[in-house]
Amino acid sequence: MSKKDDVFKNALEGKKIPVLILDNKWHKLFNHVDSTHEINELEERMNELIKRQGKVNTESKDIKKLKKTLMNEVMVIADNLMKSPNSKRLNKEMDVHKRLIEECNEKLNDYEEEMLELPREIDRTNKKLMLATMETCYKKLQENTKELSIINEWISNIRRELKKKMVRKQEKEAQNNELYSYMHDIFGADVIEIFDMKYNPDRYSEDNSNGTENWEED
Repeated sequence: MSKKDDVFKNALEGKKIPVLILDNKWHKLFNHVDSTHEINELEERMNELIKRQGKVNTESKDIKKLKKTLMNEVMVIADNLMKSPNSKRLNKEMDVHKRLIEECNEKLNDYEEEMLELPREIDRTNKKLMLATMETCYKKLQENTKELSIINEWISNIRRELKKKMVRKQEKEAQNNELYSYMHDIFGADVIEIFDMKYNPDRYSEDNSNGTENWEED
């Protein structure tokens, strides 16, 4: 186990982690990040463990029901043997029932040990799956953060350049307005029309309505 795993293990000590493969939000994570071979293997292992746990629980209940039925039948056979102790059929039935009950006990003992171990194994595997998932997600977060930093820098540069262009635009508009005003005052409207210099200063102010003047540098 690596030092990193030791740190995570200590951090998770005493924490109850939900079973990830049963959580729809966990599955949705992989709409945003790619699953790994390790995650796929752990997910498959978790599915096997949960299926096994369900099967053991169901079979244990069935065996307990069977054992109860056999015990009730043994009591009936025992009562009959009190009346007919030499009956071969009854003695044979009693032997069969005792054997079946013993088999039930053996299976229940095996299942009891497995039912204690399965939750522990599910918890261990689930934590491994959580660590693998977090590692993959944090890797994606770091990649996104790096790309966001580059994008933000590009946007900041564009905003600065845009501000410079806006200032330059305003300067040129002011120069044109001033030139037109002086020329109009000096030469008069008739002369301006002769030279086909019908300048309309409002034409440039209309261009300001494109919204770019709202850009601000962070």
